[in-house]
Amino acid sequence: MFSRPRQFALILAILALVLAAMACGTSSNGPSASLPTEAETVEANAPSGESAIDVNHPYDEQADPKADITAVMERAKADSKYVLLDFGANWCPDCIVLATLFEDPSVKPYLDANFHVVHIDVGYWDKNLDVSEQYGNPIEKGIPAVVVLTPDSEMVATTKAGELANARTATADDVLAYLHQWAPTQ
Repeated sequence: MFSRPRQFALILAILALVLAAMACGTSSNGPSASLPTEAETVEANAPSGESAIDVNHPYDEQADPKADITAVMERAKADSKYVLLDFGANWCPDCIVLATLFEDPSVKPYLDANFHVVHIDVGYWDKNLDVSEQYGNPIEKGIPAVVVLTPDSEMVATTKAGELANARTATADDVLAYLHQWAPTQ
């Protein structure tokens, strides 16, 4: 569990994100305000050999998601984990909240044990749209959006109906419940 100062800082960060933009929704106009400049990089529970993501910029705007997905699918075939594709953008407060929840100490161990995660930047609905289309256009009703794949590339879950587009209202328990629904049976 977080210490009181850390809980307070997390609550303030989330509040600032909510106030920065009231919704990501499906607007193609992008953010209505800039995100706070001071934010925390979550490093707790980072997998060995991997650095923790910067929860304020979880979507690498220079990444090649097709190559990332191919590489992760190979690892998934070797270890039987599922692949979680996280579509979003760094300007989107809901996406930042979801990334923060993925790093939560009550979520991250389960996420790491069962999934390989690929963060896919969709920009202002102008990047990697072909990748989104390949998986049924999960971003149509808003971001963040998630697609879960088996190691054989079979789609087992999607938030295509916009289930996570209002992620700022989610809790770590909510995210963990989704992950439990989507995880491979063990």
